[in-house]
Amino acid sequence: MIFFELLLFLFSISVISLSLAGYGSLLLTNESRNLFLDIFLGFIIVSLIVTLIHFFSKINLIISILVLIFGLIAFYRNSNLNYLTLLKKKNLVYLLIILLFLPMYISQKYHEDFGYYHFPYALALIEEKIIFGFANIDKPFVYNSLWLNLKPLFFLENKNFNFLTVPSFLLYISFILFSINEVLKKKDIQNSDYFLVVVIFYFILKFTRISEFGVDLPAIIFSVLAIYYFIKLSETKEISKKTSFFYLNFIFSVFSILIKLSTTPILLLTIYLYLFNFNDFKFIVFKIRFLVIYFLCFSFFTQQFIYTGCFLFPTNFSCLNVSWFNIEHLSLNKILELTNKSYSTARNMYSPSEYLSNYTWFPFWLKRNYTEILEHLGTIILPVLFFAFFLKKKNINKEIFNKKKIIYLFVFLNIIFWLNFSPVYRFGVHIFITLSFIILLDLLISREFSKKLFTFFVSIFLLFSFSKNIFRINNSDNIFIGIQKIENSYIFKDDISNEYAKIFHPDVRNNKKNGWQGRLCWNTPFICSYNKLDVSKKNGYLIINKLQN
Repeated sequence: MIFFELLLFLFSISVISLSLAGYGSLLLTNESRNLFLDIFLGFIIVSLIVTLIHFFSKINLIISILVLIFGLIAFYRNSNLNYLTLLKKKNLVYLLIILLFLPMYISQKYHEDFGYYHFPYALALIEEKIIFGFANIDKPFVYNSLWLNLKPLFFLENKNFNFLTVPSFLLYISFILFSINEVLKKKDIQNSDYFLVVVIFYFILKFTRISEFGVDLPAIIFSVLAIYYFIKLSETKEISKKTSFFYLNFIFSVFSILIKLSTTPILLLTIYLYLFNFNDFKFIVFKIRFLVIYFLCFSFFTQQFIYTGCFLFPTNFSCLNVSWFNIEHLSLNKILELTNKSYSTARNMYSPSEYLSNYTWFPFWLKRNYTEILEHLGTIILPVLFFAFFLKKKNINKEIFNKKKIIYLFVFLNIIFWLNFSPVYRFGVHIFITLSFIILLDLLISREFSKKLFTFFVSIFLLFSFSKNIFRINNSDNIFIGIQKIENSYIFKDDISNEYAKIFHPDVRNNKKNGWQGRLCWNTPFICSYNKLDVSKKNGYLIINKLQN
């Protein structure tokens, strides 16, 4: 039975990938794209489409099917693209790699935020069109992410949410295949390819389970893509290629930020490219395809305002005195900062203000996080060193990376930003990858690159990832395609429910068997909230205000 389910799942993700590629194919010329690049761009287009639709409608199954069909039509209209020939030559290799990743999706364990806000967020989008004051339901909704807007497309009938993690799964696989293809297709290896080598080794070894993905990995992948195209632009003198690479750097940078605001400094590379190539780029930002970037930003800030009453992550200057604005949102940034800087380890010694002042927090944070950071750095650096050890030394080394100082400056500014606002390792993966790459680059370019050895290393790492998931599945009580579920009991809050909305919260007492997950919403009907809410309706839109205790 599971075999046929896997075949159906494989067919489904293939169709979804082609649909995404159809949307992505609308943004680039035939000469500057491939299937995987189209898929990356397709994610961006579809997230924009869903966001705009949700301003006026629920995201139901009919809309999901229509979005899928229109993407397939776009793909069919571009079916004469050059990358189809490439895929025919390598389809067995790609298929084998995908098959090695499929166990990831079998009996997958939820990540820690899934029942907290990923699932409830997706449920909200299929239950209601956009809600004014949506952030008053719970703290995680104060900050919206365009990546979460993709999830309701993957709800099935009867609210089956087994496929809500499909976007992250597809993005991860597409990125690995894209990177391998980029490295192997060239006769001469360039600096940008060495960057992908570092990324590929680390990603395959570290991200072996979907429970490690969350929203962070999509943001990191698009940040890595932005950095990759920054490096590629430095490797060409052709204006047409420079223009394409600048566009890809720009759109991937913006999308990574709109997925996770902690990646904001990635835009520094885009600004640098624009200013130092001003004569070539000064007018291209007004071309039609750049409108997608500006519409992305417009839709994000509009959604943020409707959710919170603020156009940016709640800050005084960006908030308006609308009925659904909650002044408590302004303190959330400080609460998150305390959490990210490990205040729990020193709460008995310092007040919050004392802890955050004069870098008092740093030694406490370092003591708690250095082991994790060193472990990840080891996973980035050691495989590359081991790989380089088996490569022959070059007799002559002529390769020069003329952007090394810029990369070092970029990494330095990113680390300063990261330390000040969100020093959690998973928020800065792209920074540590880039730092490791620039440190290892001289070693790599001093060796003769071997595609056979690279393929061997990738194969070993893929088998490692595959075996970890096989062992996990073997220890599972139930084998199925999808997500392990938590069934929580819930309580109807009749004191604040009304004709416009029914409000519930988890029945923590009866959910003790589920541990701390018993406190989360999970399958609790929408609206699920511990807060005291006042729900009204105007012109067909729900307006949620938080009542003060």
